[in-house]
Amino acid sequence: MKKSVSGFTIVELLIVIVVIAILATITIVAYNGVQERTRDSIRKEDLGSLAKAWQLYAIDNGDYGDANCGYIGGSITSGGWLPNDYDATGPRIPMDDCLKNGGYLSKALRDPSGLTGCGTNTDCHAYLKYTCTDGSTWLFANLESKTASNETDIVPCAPTYDTVYGIDYVLRVN
Repeated sequence: MKKSVSGFTIVELLIVIVVIAILATITIVAYNGVQERTRDSIRKEDLGSLAKAWQLYAIDNGDYGDANCGYIGGSITSGGWLPNDYDATGPRIPMDDCLKNGGYLSKALRDPSGLTGCGTNTDCHAYLKYTCTDGSTWLFANLESKTASNETDIVPCAPTYDTVYGIDYVLRVN
């Protein structure tokens, strides 16, 4: 009488383990890319909301927060980072407080990465408002899913923001 032996050989088990590891790696890499693109979409939507809020603010107040909101002093005449005092150089008047208190924004907008400060690191993420001497107002963000570009070259008063702050997304407010 012959006995039948059932089971897997060690080679078969190793092949299955390797295949599972490869699939897990591919899934993790794809998932991280989706998260980056999602945060970038939120950043773009937030800048769109900020632009609309600043436009409404300007209709009611005659400027884009230049006199009452944002950075006071230094080289930036009317702008600054969100959240307030992002780069810890102060003093700043919270731009989002001006917009929230006036009813132009329903909530404070913060970068989806959760970062609240980083100085001049080109890998950090926040929103920046800047008004040029020609009166044009711009909003900036640092996206994760694309590398720094020359997009800031279209902003006449801030052409180096891509290299200094890693800015690679620009939106004109007015």
